Amino acid sequence: MALLSACAGDDDAVEPVASRQCAPLVYEGDGEPDVIVVSDLPRRGVGAETAEQMIGAIEFVLRKRGFAAGERRVGYQACNDTVGEEPYDPGLCRRNARAYVEAESVLGVIGPWNSGCAFEQVPIVSRRDAGPLAMISPSNTHPGLTLDGGLSPDGVRSYARVVPHDFTQGAAAAYLARRLGARRAVVLEARTDPDYVQSLVRPFAATSRRLGLETVRLDWPVEDSYSTLSDSVARARPDIVYLGGPTQDNAQRLVAALRTRLPPEVELIAPDSFASSVVARQIGPAGDGIFVTNSSLPDELRPPAGRRFIREFGRSSDEPVFLGAPEAAQAAEVLLDAIAGSDGSRASVVQELFATKVEHGILGSFRLDRFGDIDPAPIGVYRFEGGRIVGYGVVRTPTGRED
Repeated sequence: MALLSACAGDDDAVEPVASRQCAPLVYEGDGEPDVIVVSDLPRRGVGAETAEQMIGAIEFVLRKRGFAAGERRVGYQACNDTVGEEPYDPGLCRRNARAYVEAESVLGVIGPWNSGCAFEQVPIVSRRDAGPLAMISPSNTHPGLTLDGGLSPDGVRSYARVVPHDFTQGAAAAYLARRLGARRAVVLEARTDPDYVQSLVRPFAATSRRLGLETVRLDWPVEDSYSTLSDSVARARPDIVYLGGPTQDNAQRLVAALRTRLPPEVELIAPDSFASSVVARQIGPAGDGIFVTNSSLPDELRPPAGRRFIREFGRSSDEPVFLGAPEAAQAAEVLLDAIAGSDGSRASVVQELFATKVEHGILGSFRLDRFGDIDPAPIGVYRFEGGRIVGYGVVRTPTGRED
């Protein structure tokens, strides 16, 4: 592995990002790199383990391509966006974004990992005087990053992502319910984290209407007992119940009450807040059979290119790993293709990024729409079985906001 720095007096040498948060430039191709791509991921704290897998996946793609994008030789720097155990540091996210903009050799950013960090960075990298600079995330799901006009103060879009936003997760749950044969659904709306909850339940309800699925919406408060709520759910005579909220809203007690009160054929569908074997074990036997949606696909149900990547790159765990190496590898592929098709300017890379059409890629076949969102949006479906979360299927749904 070659770790490079610009040589004094060499006018043709690329200048690495001038930040102590960025690792030395990595390049293993012929000669010297012409341009740089960076990743912006948490190398400390709660996301560090996932970030290291993502960094390894980006380097894997670069090695397979000979550290090249078309005729351009590409160096890579992995940069850190957190200072402690938190998912990201807002001030550091902003400083990183400014450093990327100032480094003229940087043509694109892979990241960030957390949507909150993206809210800090997108207004900086998407300015006209920044190029603008292409940014593609393998893990951001907040709808507001791409919809409602985007975040650029100049009205310029340079941010995209290869994972579905939360609105499409709610819509996919409705498609799943219809696929399961449901005709009537009860939607339970948690009272905490209203932005997250509404990003799920509103598109679920809107998509259900289009699909002819009748819905009843009920509040899901934090209570010691859910006998009254489960009675209300039972009176609605649903075929499925959508658990629209985070697990900390006494999900274990709620699920137990629903299983006791409802007929066994009534299915439960939950969002990505439930997506872990830890949650499956916490809920216990009452949770067996719960369907869980997530923006990351089950490894064994990925398209051929995705399964091939996993075989070659390797698994990091026997448990499902959500929004990790495959998504980072796909983001790297998309960015390198955009650089290869460009004239070498930042604006041209952005133009090529938004013209992306992938055939049989790691995440399947898709395009990036005018907002920078993946279309169709692939949503993974999992089930709880014996205290574990296991892959079940994939729902692909059109992107866009559901009101």
